[in-house]
Amino acid sequence: MTAAANINKAISALPPGALSHDEPGIIAVSGGRDSMVLLHALHTAGFKELAVCHVNHGLRGEVSQRDEEFVREVADELGRPCFVDRVDVSSFARTSKQSIEAAARELRYRALTGFAAKLGTRKILLGHHSDDQVETVLINFFRGSGTRGLSGMQVVSNRKIEGSEWQLIRPFLPLPRAVIDQYVEEGKIPFREDASNREDFALRNRIRKRLVPILEEVFERDVRPSVLRTAELSRRMEEWAREAVGDLPEKEGGLEVAALRDLPASQRERLLLTWLRTSGVPDCGFEEVDRISGILLSDTNPSKVNLPGNHHVRRRAGILFLEFPDAGPRNPK
Repeated sequence: MTAAANINKAISALPPGALSHDEPGIIAVSGGRDSMVLLHALHTAGFKELAVCHVNHGLRGEVSQRDEEFVREVADELGRPCFVDRVDVSSFARTSKQSIEAAARELRYRALTGFAAKLGTRKILLGHHSDDQVETVLINFFRGSGTRGLSGMQVVSNRKIEGSEWQLIRPFLPLPRAVIDQYVEEGKIPFREDASNREDFALRNRIRKRLVPILEEVFERDVRPSVLRTAELSRRMEEWAREAVGDLPEKEGGLEVAALRDLPASQRERLLLTWLRTSGVPDCGFEEVDRISGILLSDTNPSKVNLPGNHHVRRRAGILFLEFPDAGPRNPK
């Protein structure tokens, strides 16, 4: 089967209602091969209402500028509207005390949701494929993630960003990188090569270039199918857990401490994690939930926990409140 046939099959296999041909949405286009293949494949398949959106991270000087110009030119050739946002990742990383990777990701999603809001859509299309999924699952595994982290990315998922919910669509997630490469060859698809992908400063690069080859050497086989199987099994477990765990004990814009204390530890921790994630707190997991459990189960000080992204959880008058960087307590709904 040709790469084009495999890619068309993946697009056609999107869940019902995920994306229709006359429905507005945005395509995140960096100019790299994955996003360029996504753009060309969706264009060829007749999705007419999708806009091209590019985020210039400003990390590579003139190269970043040329990437931006390239994306604008391709969008113009295809007759697509093109939106560009320029962000200062380095400054944001310093002020928010995040890594460059984390800061770039946060600003990128802020920009993409801003584009989507202007166009009146909630749909954001991304070019992630199954090799990206392997890297994500391995990163989450070594961070000590539970089944949520091990399930990795989903083909269609809802994500809360800055208080609003957006739909992330990844048509290529079932496909390996080799199919993307083959499509580029067959279709002579132009793209911009990001030289930073060959450098070891980024965690994903180290996973791809160093860890995966070592694992394959140790196990004497391709480990990616096993990692992907673990992701799928974890996803199914997550579906069951969401149904079994019950509802959040909400009270006065927060969570009721007494109700949480009466629950079994595993159920309580799952609810706390759900609360953080549905509220849009970034990069939260076992460690954050464990610290929140500490103030939840104690009647003494301290009654406040610091969380990623300058968020805080505070216990006051029998209620757990989530405090956001730009405001005070906010209802988690």
